Amino acid sequence: MSEHNLILYHGLASTCSKKVRLCLFEKALQFESRLLDLQKFEQHQPEYLKLNPNGVVPTLVHKGRPVVESTIIIEYLDDAFPEWPMRPRDPYARAQMRLWTKFSDDVAYKAVYAPTWMKLSAPAARNLSPEELQSTLARIPTKDRRDRWETVAKSGFSEAELQDAYDKMVECLTRAEAALAEGPWLAGSDYSLADMAMAPFIDRIRNLRPDLIGAAEYPLLLDWYARMRARPAFTRAFDFKDERTTALPNI
Repeated sequence: MSEHNLILYHGLASTCSKKVRLCLFEKALQFESRLLDLQKFEQHQPEYLKLNPNGVVPTLVHKGRPVVESTIIIEYLDDAFPEWPMRPRDPYARAQMRLWTKFSDDVAYKAVYAPTWMKLSAPAARNLSPEELQSTLARIPTKDRRDRWETVAKSGFSEAELQDAYDKMVECLTRAEAALAEGPWLAGSDYSLADMAMAPFIDRIRNLRPDLIGAAEYPLLLDWYARMRARPAFTRAFDFKDERTTALPNI
């Protein structure tokens, strides 16, 4: 157990897990890693559902108490461990930060989940026999997730659903480019939770649709992304090695 009694249940490729890992590393917090294999449906095991009844990652356990939802988790970490604050002091900048963390949940997540599921989850779902699929679906606690798994196992997302995701990708890119014209970071002059919240989604868009991010259209965003990738915490969070307890000096 780490000195702060932090345990993170997370997925290796999960964008929301990357968001929380990035915050943990930026704040130099030690934590115990509990990696779940999402393609083997470990997030639906009864033991995990006791911590997170929605059966999704990540879940942070601090002093025995679970905290769920990635955006709530990173704000919780900043409240619980204020030594290296990751929210702007200026009230207006802090409001802009919160708009970005909300945007990451409301728009950026929807921009990437369908293409990501088609790439990562569909092969696992389609390897299941009809009986195994029904057994797996029966363990999934929420209807939304059951429907997604059934969709990728059978027909896959429609062209219209995928196009809606691509349209939201462009919305993410254009909004970020406009914000970065006002300052070096998404919420202004300070590196903050806004950047941590959006980095996994910009990275995923870049991996899924690199053709969308042209240097001519998004020079400020590409500069921001390069600066994000240069941060040691980014490498530790995105190229995660299961080190059980990990820490990074604050920079």
